[in-house]
Amino acid sequence: MIFYVAFDDTDTLDCGRGTGKLARWFADKLPAGCRQLMVVRQQLLQAPGIPMTSHNSSLCCVIEAPDESFREELIQKAAAHIENHFFEGSDPGLCVASENDNLEQLIAFGLKCTTSITTQEEARSLAKNIHLSGHGGTNDGIIGALAAVGLTHYGESGRIVDFGSIRELARKTTAG
Repeated sequence: MIFYVAFDDTDTLDCGRGTGKLARWFADKLPAGCRQLMVVRQQLLQAPGIPMTSHNSSLCCVIEAPDESFREELIQKAAAHIENHFFEGSDPGLCVASENDNLEQLIAFGLKCTTSITTQEEARSLAKNIHLSGHGGTNDGIIGALAAVGLTHYGESGRIVDFGSIRELARKTTAG
């Protein structure tokens, strides 16, 4: 079964790395029997009135797990991962959902986040039966984390930033 584990706003302008690295590093924290299939970067609206570190993007890890029983352990490990790697001054958010959850409203929310300003209240109202949590600062990262799950599940949005062993390939590699 597929789980979506999304992170947003775990960095600051001067910290030296972004949320993308935190998301990619999550593969090393997965429970036995799970594997990270890919990490997808989602671009959200950049506009005055939206606080952001640099580009207002969020990241979603697509995790393959044997079954639904891994949900709670994934939530615990993802929250601990944020606690270990976020930077003071950021507003981290976490969202964890599975392919079996009703994600249609999250798709609509994610699409809205690419064109309009949204609120934490909107995000929380949609997070029925899925995990959504803030881990510091204003907790505004819950907006991007929820949007990343919806957009990644939608499948027509985002850019893959990690896939299998792609980072182990030589710098120049043929498509074959």
